[in-house]
Amino acid sequence: MRTALMRITARVAVTTLLAGAAALGTGTLTAGAATGTVVTDSAQGVAIRSGNATSFGTVGTQPNGPVEIDCQIYGEPVTGKYGRSLVWDHIPGKGFITDSYVNTGSSGLIAPLCTSNPRADKAIAWYAARNGSTAFQGYCEMAAENSYGKTAIWASAKADWNDAVARGVAHRGDLNPPKGALVFWDLAAPYGHVGVARGDGYFWATSVNGKIGLAKLPYFNSYLGWAWPNF
Repeated sequence: MRTALMRITARVAVTTLLAGAAALGTGTLTAGAATGTVVTDSAQGVAIRSGNATSFGTVGTQPNGPVEIDCQIYGEPVTGKYGRSLVWDHIPGKGFITDSYVNTGSSGLIAPLCTSNPRADKAIAWYAARNGSTAFQGYCEMAAENSYGKTAIWASAKADWNDAVARGVAHRGDLNPPKGALVFWDLAAPYGHVGVARGDGYFWATSVNGKIGLAKLPYFNSYLGWAWPNF
């Protein structure tokens, strides 16, 4: 059975190559499409959603059995038949299903990264709507979690980063994080600092000139790197 650590291992080179393509909208890549098998204990299949999180609406059901996957993306972690996974599979012409109910025969991604990331788009829009706000000063981790519709996951940005390091998924010192990735700094010891990458070398965070703002990486001193949100 695939472990949680194995299921969230990214092909970083593919992420970098496709980052610019994300601006194209909701299109996906068909080259390298793959197949898997949906397996649920209920035998009723898995929900197809309009985005890569359970907060997105259901647009149908993918029944148990073979399924085509044209691309994959990281999103909300879901625990299913094959453990806990951050990976979501895009079904051509339908939407996204959590990979935690799909047997792909692989410990990693089996298809190209999708050119769109609906969950990341919502997180970035959350920050943009609060541009200039001082309401989250001193609460950067709360802001990052709230942008993803979550709260009270980690006590601090440093705790969030340490989790990524412990799971072996922290991309230390990489100044090219994909859209939606969390970016970290070793500031305000022992709390650290965190923001959300826009995918083009810029990021949103608190404390940009004393407020929520957009800046170019690394901006702050003591940049640590990036990781996909584990919430």
